[in-house]
Amino acid sequence: MIKKLNTPILLSILMLGLLSSCVSNKKFIYLQDKGHTKIDSGGLISVQPFAYKLQSGDILFIALSTEDEKLNKIFVPATGGSTPLNMVAPNVSGTMLYYIGFTIDSKGIIELPFLGKLKLANKTMEDAKETIEIELKKYFKNYFLQIKLADFKFSVLGFVNKPGQYFFNQNQVSIIEAIAQAGELNNMAKRYKLHLYRQYPDGVKLHELDLTDQSLINSPFWYIQPNDVLYVVPLKKRAVGDLSSLQSSFGVIAPLLSTLLMVLNTYILVNNLK
Repeated sequence: MIKKLNTPILLSILMLGLLSSCVSNKKFIYLQDKGHTKIDSGGLISVQPFAYKLQSGDILFIALSTEDEKLNKIFVPATGGSTPLNMVAPNVSGTMLYYIGFTIDSKGIIELPFLGKLKLANKTMEDAKETIEIELKKYFKNYFLQIKLADFKFSVLGFVNKPGQYFFNQNQVSIIEAIAQAGELNNMAKRYKLHLYRQYPDGVKLHELDLTDQSLINSPFWYIQPNDVLYVVPLKKRAVGDLSSLQSSFGVIAPLLSTLLMVLNTYILVNNLK
């Protein structure tokens, strides 16, 4: 009797092994409601405001418009011709902004024409603008000041389709937008354990993020920050056929399971006839 059961047991173990090699669909779906998300009565998910604090090495684009055209050109040089840079800023490359922008030095200080040295490190963009305006008011009654972060760059490495360094010409970027820029995570990416290396004034800190959990939207990591590095680690097990969901993997192994079940039924039938 034991010998008759050996083959069916082996076939069953084989089928279980095949099924266990599939990766659960829950490990691939972004932003699932796992019961931790803060949602208001109107169905809105609360988001922490993007409040990046300036650090040493940051480059600022600063444009000043006053009644004194000569002073305006000192703040914002022309771009090869006679067109002021503040008129074409969206089309200016990061390389050019490196040379004509204002860099915060290692002591957190920026030096501006006429205004001198100002401490801007550890200030938000709004606070930095207010600091500059306090000095401007000593010299001008009417003026218009623009201040922007010149280089909003981040890097995406690991198991993504297009790893590399990326630049954004906007004030805030969500982590999902950053991943989309890198061509989406590939089938081997561990979406529930993304490594985020974030730069702080005293060093770099590693944060582990779960992209499959909707509560990520509530966290301070929903918006990436300049100089963030996203590293996508691989899954421990490869999905059957290197596919990205349980349904598609089952589509591959279903014919094999059908064949194994037919063999099993035939074996049992033959043994019952003996």
